[in-house]
Amino acid sequence: MKKAFSLVELLVVIAIIGVLGGVLIASLSGGSETALSARCLSNMKNLASACQTYGMRTDNYPLAGNKVMLSMDESRGNGRVEKRYTEIPGWISSMSQGIYPGSSYKKAPTVSMYSSDEEEYLYALTNGAIWKYVGGNQNTYICPLHVKKCPQGVKPQWSYLMSAYFNWDKSGVPAVYDPRIDYGRLDRADKVLLFSEVPFSGYNTWQPEGDGASTDTDAILQYKGNGGTEQLGVNHTKGRNAFAHVAFADGHVEKLRVPTVNGKPNTSQMDQLAEWLAVGKDVSFSGKSYSKMD
Repeated sequence: MKKAFSLVELLVVIAIIGVLGGVLIASLSGGSETALSARCLSNMKNLASACQTYGMRTDNYPLAGNKVMLSMDESRGNGRVEKRYTEIPGWISSMSQGIYPGSSYKKAPTVSMYSSDEEEYLYALTNGAIWKYVGGNQNTYICPLHVKKCPQGVKPQWSYLMSAYFNWDKSGVPAVYDPRIDYGRLDRADKVLLFSEVPFSGYNTWQPEGDGASTDTDAILQYKGNGGTEQLGVNHTKGRNAFAHVAFADGHVEKLRVPTVNGKPNTSQMDQLAEWLAVGKDVSFSGKSYSKMD
């Protein structure tokens, strides 16, 4: 008598293979997201280190966005004084080529982080204050998970936000004094937020204004937060936990766990947390909420 699998046994084997396959796929998927998360943290560490190098070379932290400087030129003599405008580029630049230096002022347009214009976004990156300090590597500016989560046809050119604490003024009013923060001036650089992530959504929210500048949405390079609120993008998960990646002014990076309510992430407090971190407040975390300690 020949031995063979019965139909029931065959179905059981197929079911077991299916379950094991599902477990394997889930495991590989989780591992992939963990790897992308690790690369994101590495990018933020490199950006923060670039700011440290910039600070040691210039005695200042880089600006969160371009700033126009106003000075008076008396070189022509005879009491003739002319206004002169120059620029301090932010960590990522606005579209200021051909505008400065000069004797007339024109507000430079900003660039969408989802721009498809290669000349535009490459100028914004390469004219930025820290480009050479990251080795001219655009990948340093982009979280790989951000690329993965964008819809087809949409590509981010950078994924990170620099805190408004580092003096970007969206009004564009020229400054007389250098607005950069002195490197080494911060009492608790380990507590002051330097970089966070843009939320990996909002890629269709950017709308150009009539003068070529852009509105203040989460699709505008690093400028979110300069309308009165800082922001922490909550983009990474592990199991049931969600995390916001951040870098601090002393150069270290952290994964901030999102509070949970009924076992689910609750992001409602994260923007408030960003506000506290932006000014160096001590905070504590209970697992259910963050609280300011002073």
